[in-house]
This record gives sequence, structure tokens and C-alpha cells, in this order.
Amino acid sequence: MKKSVFLLFISLFINLSCQTNFNPDVEKEVLNGLSGPFGDDSFISIVECVEDSLDLSSGKAYYLSLTGSDSSDGSEENPFKTFEYALSKLSAGDILWVEDGKYSERINLSSSLKGREDAYITIAAKNGGAENKVIISGAEISDDDFCLCRITGASYIRISGITFKDSYGLDAAGIIVSPPSSHIIIDSCTFTNIKVPDPAKEDHVANAISCFGDSTASINNILIYNNSCTNLATGWGECISVTGNCENINIIKNYVDDTGNIGIDVGGNYSYCKNAALDFARYVYIYKNTVKNCESAYGDTSYGIYADGGQHIQILNNKVSSCSGGIEIGAEEPQKSVNYATCDVLVKGNEVSDCQECALAIGGYEKKRGLVAGVSVVNNTFTDNADYEGGAIIAMSKSNEVSITNNSFINTTDFKGEFLYKSLNDKYIKNLTVKDNSFSGIEGAEY
Repeated sequence: MKKSVFLLFISLFINLSCQTNFNPDVEKEVLNGLSGPFGDDSFISIVECVEDSLDLSSGKAYYLSLTGSDSSDGSEENPFKTFEYALSKLSAGDILWVEDGKYSERINLSSSLKGREDAYITIAAKNGGAENKVIISGAEISDDDFCLCRITGASYIRISGITFKDSYGLDAAGIIVSPPSSHIIIDSCTFTNIKVPDPAKEDHVANAISCFGDSTASINNILIYNNSCTNLATGWGECISVTGNCENINIIKNYVDDTGNIGIDVGGNYSYCKNAALDFARYVYIYKNTVKNCESAYGDTSYGIYADGGQHIQILNNKVSSCSGGIEIGAEEPQKSVNYATCDVLVKGNEVSDCQECALAIGGYEKKRGLVAGVSVVNNTFTDNADYEGGAIIAMSKSNEVSITNNSFINTTDFKGEFLYKSLNDKYIKNLTVKDNSFSGIEGAEY
């Protein structure tokens, strides 16, 4: 893990409060000194090479087909029939090639399935490609479990090129990762038609991919890469969700469109973990994702990318458009110690456009909410956002040490909203720096 400035950062924040003064130059140095992707050395090398179709499995190849048989040897000529049986045969380094077809079977990857650093276990579509003709469907599964794939304690696993679809029920999901899972790659998969009934009803939740950490152990070294998520109804949930005791998470080049509530979410301080010092996601790299058309079924502002708790988060070079909100760095839950506040967040190089209510929100939105501290927003482009009376391009609330610099704010029509709105007074919004930004079509926006 790249933690060269971690101790420096903690020392700077150890006494952080609404009255603390913090040197913006030091803040900038800290934020720019820690860079993703995140993970142990071997995992970072995989993340950096994944676009080269890195072959992580060097062991035996098995095959799975709807026309196969579990009494066969799993060869290409005599494939297995069920995931349950096929998975029981896999060892470190093996690969399970899945033939095209619609499989009505849930996949469970338990702690008995363990690869190694140099020998991942891979489950992949044999005929990979944009169409993803290997389909895991919940349409004909009659039990009360609405998650299509559970990863619980497995390690050094790759799932590639598979479609997860047709799950309808409470806590519906494509893939749920639970502790103590680690070194998991989910790439080039499709998630569609995963929906919760009555999505406007409180706590009705669905997800495409969820990493849900608790006190068992951390979920760590995760790559969610190049997946497509469309036509979901997540209700009060999020499309891609990372919350609780999770660390070293990389969310890269995914496509999220029309999924309901929030697109990509990082959460913390919800008491999912008994140890408050671990009860939030940390070291999260959100890079080059495309997020569109996030709209809440229950009336709240749905942000394309939302850091709701968590520390050491980088939101870089993403495209967010046509959502009710663009990017939010918030803290819905009050932290038990200032050391667990949402902090060390870099928002850089993103393009946010046509978001109806707000382009950028920072802070706990009420006095009783948590604190957001140490946020740098730099070199982003915000275009045609919040263009109505009552809309705000930037909404500030409970926060400390926020720097918004060198960004471009553009509007191509007669702008009717507000450039910067503060929901709380300056007692709760400390050390805000807004400078060296450029404006076009937003008269009087200079701050």
C-alpha cells in the first residue's frame, strides 16, 4: 500500500476541529503525495496491467456448459454442468471457462476457494466480448435470496465477461463481496435488470456490486473494472457501493447509466464495524468512470459519485452527466472521533455536466451530521449545471479545509441558479478557499 504520507496526514488531523487552522499549502502537498491505484505491491501491478488482458491463471482449465454433466471430467469435450460442482474442483491457478448460455443458478464463492498471489482462480466467459453471452439470471430462481453471486471469504479470484441480470426482490444484487474476501477482480461484466420492489420505500435496497465490510475482517485489494451497469432500480441503495471496513478499493472505467439512486458510493461511520477506527472505507481510487442519469425514486438528490464517509479517496477523471447531483463529499453519520471524519479527498480532472440540482456538494448537510475535512477540488470542468432558480453549482455545509481551485465553470444559457450556496453559517464552514477558477456564462460568480 502507498502510505508514504499517511502518518503525516494523521498528525495534521489529529486535533482537527471547526476551530483548527490548517495550512492550504501543506494540505495540497499531502493530497498530491498519496496516489492510487491502491493495494499491496502485487495487486497494484495487476491493476496497472489489467488493460493488457493480463492472464492471471496458469493452472488447469475446466469448462462449464448448459449441456454438460457433473459426472464428466470438466474438459472442453466433456464440460461440467453446474457452477456448484465446477467450483468445488478449482484450485489456485485454475480457470473455469463458461460456455454461452443462460444459467439459472446462484454463484457462491466461499473461503474454501483461494488462489494465490501468483495464481488467481478465474471464472470467465469462454467467448468473451462486448455482448457477454454468458448470463447468470435470477428470473427462474424461486428462493428468497436475490443476490446472483456472493463472494464470502474467497481470495485471489477473478470474475470476467459475465452478465448478471433479472433479479427482483429486497436486497437484490449482482455481486456482493463480504469479509474476509481479498484480492478480487470483477471486470468486463454486465449488470442489468436488477431491481428492488417499490424503490421509493425506505430501506428498499438493490446494488449491482456491493462491498460490505464489517467487524469480521477487512475487504481489501479489490478491482472493479470496465463493467457496464444499466437499467437498475436500486431504491435507497447505490449501483456500485463500498462501505464499512473496506480498504484498497479500485473502481476504474465502469459505465453506469439509468440505475436509480447514486451511481458510485463510498460510505462510512454507519456502525457496521464495532471498531469505529475501521468503520469506513479507506484508500479508494475512483478513476475514469462514466456515470449518467442517476435519479432518486424517493425525492433526494442522487449524485453520480458520492463519498459519504471514508478517508484517502481519489476521484479522478470521471464523467458525470444528467444526474440530479454531480459529485458529493459528505458525511451523513456523525463520526465518533474527529480522526474518523471524511477526510483526505482529491477531486481532480472530472467533467460534470447537466446535473439538475447541484454540481458539487461538500460537507455534512446538517449540524448534527459528520464533518468533512481536507478536500481538494482542482482542474475539474463543470458545464450547464443547476441552471434554475434554487439550484446551486457548489453547495457547502459542515466542513473544514476545503480548497476549490483552477476549475472551469461554464454555462451556455442564461444562468438562473446560485454559484455557491452555504446551508450553514461560517461557524460550521471553516477555512474554505475558492480561487483561480475560470467562469463563462456565470455572471458574478467570482468568489
